[in-house]
Amino acid sequence: MEAINIFFWHTRISHDHHHHPMEALADNLRRLRKQAKLTQAQLATAAGLPRATLAAMEQSGANPGVQTVLNVARALGVSLDELATPGPELRHYMVTPREMQEYRDHAGRFVARLVSPIASKGVQIHHVTLQPGCDSIGRPHPMGAQEFFFALSGNATLRIADDTVTVNEGCLVQFPGHLRHVYQNPGTTVAVALSTVVFRL
Repeated sequence: MEAINIFFWHTRISHDHHHHPMEALADNLRRLRKQAKLTQAQLATAAGLPRATLAAMEQSGANPGVQTVLNVARALGVSLDELATPGPELRHYMVTPREMQEYRDHAGRFVARLVSPIASKGVQIHHVTLQPGCDSIGRPHPMGAQEFFFALSGNATLRIADDTVTVNEGCLVQFPGHLRHVYQNPGTTVAVALSTVVFRL
């Protein structure tokens, strides 16, 4: 994956004159470093770089090498795209059907298609289809995450810890995502929903 990312990094530098990766690098680096609660010196040490190099990267007009940026991305635990791509307020991102990853469970009775960008770490949106008889255990989310389950059509049942909640068409239920939860469709018609997980509120 890193080799592919580096290829696209070079491609952007060569061909994208409107959104040069370096324009966003300084802002993203400062933001991500502060989110990680790291000083410049701490991050530089983690990335194996002199502090002066990291400080220069946080200034507009910086032009570090790909390996240097890759080292910083690894130290922050983020991708090259997250470090180089302009923030959401400066761009739009479209996810096409062929890019959407699909997860199936219970012999295909439960299908969850990830419709939000894979690289989006703050939120995940799944288009969920529950066939009659569906009984699928949900994947637990980190502590602090919240899940919003909106029934688009049909009725679904959620077992959240010790509670059983019927989510009728047009209704939404919000619950802590770290709790054990099970998606069910005890009815005779297909239920379709949107499941949105917000990792930080």
